[in-house]
Amino acid sequence: MIKYFIYLLKNNNSMNKSLFTIIVFSFFSNHNFAQNANSNISNGNTNRENLLMRSGYLNPLETNGAPYLYSEYKKAKIANNQKSVDLRYNAYKDEVEIINDGRNMVIFKNQEYSPIHILDSDEILYLVTYPYNDKFVTGYLFEVKKYPDFTILMKISKSYTKGKYAQDTFDTRKDNSYEDLPDVFYIQNSDGKIVEMPKTKSKLIEMFPQKKEKIEKNILKNKIDTKDLKVLSRLFTALS
Repeated sequence: MIKYFIYLLKNNNSMNKSLFTIIVFSFFSNHNFAQNANSNISNGNTNRENLLMRSGYLNPLETNGAPYLYSEYKKAKIANNQKSVDLRYNAYKDEVEIINDGRNMVIFKNQEYSPIHILDSDEILYLVTYPYNDKFVTGYLFEVKKYPDFTILMKISKSYTKGKYAQDTFDTRKDNSYEDLPDVFYIQNSDGKIVEMPKTKSKLIEMFPQKKEKIEKNILKNKIDTKDLKVLSRLFTALS
């Protein structure tokens, strides 16, 4: 290319001058563009997830499960209100939702709206203050079994795990998901005080010394596994 420029200069006529000017301008313009373009190239880390998102390649993450105890609304009565409402319990947020004038709304955690009787499943929720994770919280517990001097209550809850996109072929895509947490059992005494269910037979006897004989007869192991329905059945029998 340089040799060709020299040739044009030696043959100095008007047409050559014009052609020379066009060629030189074109050469240096392309050269500068290439330099500028190369200066914008970065070898830094690229967020592949964002890159794919911008291109519209990724499908939205699905959500497995639901935050509700029942996916559909159930007929229920709130406190002393004789009129039934459509209601469902959000076990992830520990909230009660109802349909009011065609709109979904969350009722306030107020004692005037407790207890709540779910008619379809014959379940009762109480708004109470109870110990949970080393602190006292105010929320809903379900009635499991009512005795003359105390009531067994249960906390039903769910967890939420945020999903993620696969970053490469060796990674795994994970959807959002709601999962059941282990139920937590409580005992509410006649004075209204709520304590967590003892996890061992010996602690249970300390709480109910008058039922020691029945507890020892019905609960075979010292550790009380409340996730085992057979153990729960024996526990209820022992406390009856």
